[in-house]
Amino acid sequence: MGLRFGDAIAIALYVAAMVWLGWRSQRRIKGTDGYFVGNRSMPWWAVGMSVLATAISSITFLAYPGNSYTGNWSRVVPGLMLPFATLIGVYFFVVFYRRTMFVSAYEFFERRFGNWGRSYASVLFSIGSLYRMGIILYLMAIPIRVVFGGSASTVILFAGIVVTVYTVMGGLEAVIWTDVVQGMVLILGGLLTVLVAFADVPGGASEIVHRASLAGKFDIAVSFDWKLAEESFWVFVVLGLMNNVQELATDQTLIQRYQAARTDRGAIAAVLTQLACIPLWLLFMFVGTCLWVYYQHFPNLLPGGIKADFIYPHFILTQMPPFVAGIVISAVLAAAMSSVDSSMNASAAVLLSDFYKRHLAPNRTDTHYLKVARFITAGLGAAMMVVALGLSSLEASTILEVSFFVSAVITGGLGGFFLLGFLIMRANDQGARIGVAAGVFSILWCTLSSLQPALGLLPAWAVIRVHPFLIGVVGNVVIFAVGVAASFFFPRPTEQQLAGMTWWTRDRRSEKEALEQAGR
Repeated sequence: MGLRFGDAIAIALYVAAMVWLGWRSQRRIKGTDGYFVGNRSMPWWAVGMSVLATAISSITFLAYPGNSYTGNWSRVVPGLMLPFATLIGVYFFVVFYRRTMFVSAYEFFERRFGNWGRSYASVLFSIGSLYRMGIILYLMAIPIRVVFGGSASTVILFAGIVVTVYTVMGGLEAVIWTDVVQGMVLILGGLLTVLVAFADVPGGASEIVHRASLAGKFDIAVSFDWKLAEESFWVFVVLGLMNNVQELATDQTLIQRYQAARTDRGAIAAVLTQLACIPLWLLFMFVGTCLWVYYQHFPNLLPGGIKADFIYPHFILTQMPPFVAGIVISAVLAAAMSSVDSSMNASAAVLLSDFYKRHLAPNRTDTHYLKVARFITAGLGAAMMVVALGLSSLEASTILEVSFFVSAVITGGLGGFFLLGFLIMRANDQGARIGVAAGVFSILWCTLSSLQPALGLLPAWAVIRVHPFLIGVVGNVVIFAVGVAASFFFPRPTEQQLAGMTWWTRDRRSEKEALEQAGR
């Protein structure tokens, strides 16, 4: 089925709006502070909507329905841990970062442990961010390529260029304002899908809920056993708690939002807004459940052998009316772009602040750094497209499992590293180095163990039985525990290293004093 005129109109309007917002935002950018933190003057509701839209990526929009179609709602359990993590983040992290006035979150590690800590954290984030951008762009290409009837590479290049253009032009302000629109579009897209399913399935909503309930499609666990080596409810609980706390403490995309809000209260309100992610995650799980019931009623409408990640796009393109389908396709674009543009701007901030300004070209003008920031952003856009093109040949039943596993390996340990420095006054440079070394070793060991059936690189006695999703949790726990223990064998950190950098000694200036000292 080709692209219909009504669908093309909806998609064209959406793309034009994104580019226009990027062009409009660039007029307000006077320097790197504007490019990376929106001049610290963005309204809380816009920042909050941006946080929300960023959390609802293509992984949510396509992988969640694909997973709930083939299984149940167990993959939403990590997201249900968000309220607990958010309370921790609001109490510990938001005001702390606003007092530091950091542009790069990883300056914390340099102040606390030295140059190596900042470089290690920045490299981890940059690699993880590039992978995330690539996988989101690839997922977005799945339905779009069917619409255009072209190859995945053509779609990836088209969408990648669009998001790169408006992000390069408008920086974080463009990211936030486009996210506001994108958030509204993707919510509308999910709701329209459910309404179409309700209208088409005989018996409507009650039939969908009844039939899905009988089949156990609403179950939130495959098992409730306390076995961390198997896929169970408790594996997802631990994964959700650790990942959400780690993101609130160390994710550059979130920490830039803390800095972009006008006031402390605004930043806290924006972070609390992300709790609306939970009903939206449930919505997209429900989309997959609706599609399962739909194709139980109309099995002849589903091609044989179709992969789980393609079922939702197939439904959009074959069962939804013109223009309505275009809105939903625009929502797929919105889900991808709202996450990709955030990661692109955040990665550029890290690469500029932590590497270019520190090692390659210190003491240049802010005008020079703004030009380089745009150049780095464009380079990241190109790299993102290369990663997405590589992932387009990936064979997997659903990309959600692959995403969980790779993210655990790439970013594992960063949360434990931060909490070591933030919570433990006794933690020092030497102890942190030993902790990080032990954490990296444990992540490598667990990764090889999880790949043992395919690679067979370890002897049987050395294989660790831990679920692949928990590799990052293991890394965090090892870095924190070993770092604490090892620190007692070395001198205490200096007052300069501790000044305002731990929970116990964090800077308690008022917001007004912090801004005055920063020269605003």
